[in-house]
Amino acid sequence: MRDKVRFSASVLCLLAAAILLTIYLAWLLYPMEISYFNLPDKVYLKSETIQYNFNILMNYLTNPFSQKLAMPDFRSSAAGLHHFQVVKYLFHLAQAIFLVTLPALIFFIKKVVKKGFLGLYRRAFLVIGLLPLVFAGLAFLIGFNSFFTLFHQVLFAGDNTWMFDPAKDPVIWILPEEFFMHAFILFALLYEGIFLTLYFLSRKGKEQT
Repeated sequence: MRDKVRFSASVLCLLAAAILLTIYLAWLLYPMEISYFNLPDKVYLKSETIQYNFNILMNYLTNPFSQKLAMPDFRSSAAGLHHFQVVKYLFHLAQAIFLVTLPALIFFIKKVVKKGFLGLYRRAFLVIGLLPLVFAGLAFLIGFNSFFTLFHQVLFAGDNTWMFDPAKDPVIWILPEEFFMHAFILFALLYEGIFLTLYFLSRKGKEQT
């Protein structure tokens, strides 16, 4: 029972790590997105100005000590601020889960991975690794636009403040839907990279035992 709890906590830690890496890499790679989407021509602002406002937004979302969002070049409605606040709480939840479960992951690495017992979890890693392919298949079948809408309807059930009105929350112009598609793809690559690597390592461990 204790081993199952530690394994579950380790998986949660790795999941949170993949989410956090996606967030910070998306932030790091955003200058490329500005160029790719030709955002300066869409919002009539310089690339540096767009990046500056995006940095303010991301600092607010990821920094627990930042409690007020005020982007100098983009006004925000009450609904828009509410949505960003909810997203901020979700980001902090991922950070908290990572920190709380990190000791379990370290224990798992020391007692399972390094001692060659990873093969015992081969089937679990295979299931965990293949699970996102179900969501990828769904996104392919219904289209990313519909999948993106469904994702928000599930994650923010009963709250439609995620449906931004560009007239009231013009920041949405620098956050096109395709930007989030890139983030989803990045997360999928990180997630699959982590868990399929563990699966193949577990197969190797199983063969050795």
